[in-house]
Amino acid sequence: MLANSAILPLVTALVAAALAARMAGSAARAFSPAKPLWALGLLLFAAASAASAYGIADGWGAVSFRIYYLTGACLCVAVLGAGSAFLALPRTVALVVFGMALTAVVGATVTVLIAPIDVGLIASVGGLKAPPNSAIAGHASIWAIAMNSVGTILLIAGALTSIARRRRVGPNVALLVGVIVVALAGTLTRFGGAESLYLGQMIGLIVLGVGMEWSNRVGYAARNSSTVAV
Repeated sequence: MLANSAILPLVTALVAAALAARMAGSAARAFSPAKPLWALGLLLFAAASAASAYGIADGWGAVSFRIYYLTGACLCVAVLGAGSAFLALPRTVALVVFGMALTAVVGATVTVLIAPIDVGLIASVGGLKAPPNSAIAGHASIWAIAMNSVGTILLIAGALTSIARRRRVGPNVALLVGVIVVALAGTLTRFGGAESLYLGQMIGLIVLGVGMEWSNRVGYAARNSSTVAV
């Protein structure tokens, strides 16, 4: 039963990994600072979903919970947001944001890895429910709240800035919708079962991926047309 329950986060992990590979390939073909950061953020999303699938299928332990909390609750959105900073902010400011994000990644990683874990609490979690934030002590929750909040703001600001400038409006609307759905996925559990969280994340991730792929294709078309014009 638990193995079947793990299918949804497992599929989400595979979709996120595929999108990360696609974005990394795009960065290799036509580099921009946002692309490798988006690829890394999607890979972190995949790691969090994979850890969740493992915890659901085999029972949560300290290692699986640390991976889930670090990659999903702390790092994923922050790294994606650092990528979007290069779209929403002047290059100099975006580099400062990137430096701050890098420092936060190191701080959050060290904090989560050394924080005490309530093994009994996470082991008691069943079904699709993830362990509560109270299962990890120390200042890990502060990192999670701060990095998620700032990362979400940067992602939304990046999309809105491009829309306001009328640059790739369609792709950025898709990016904006995807970010909002992923960010609000946790609130869906108030209206349905725990599966609503993973379903919301998957839907948001797919919409986010469509926006990224669409943006890449628009960029390729623009570069090709300029080359032909020359």
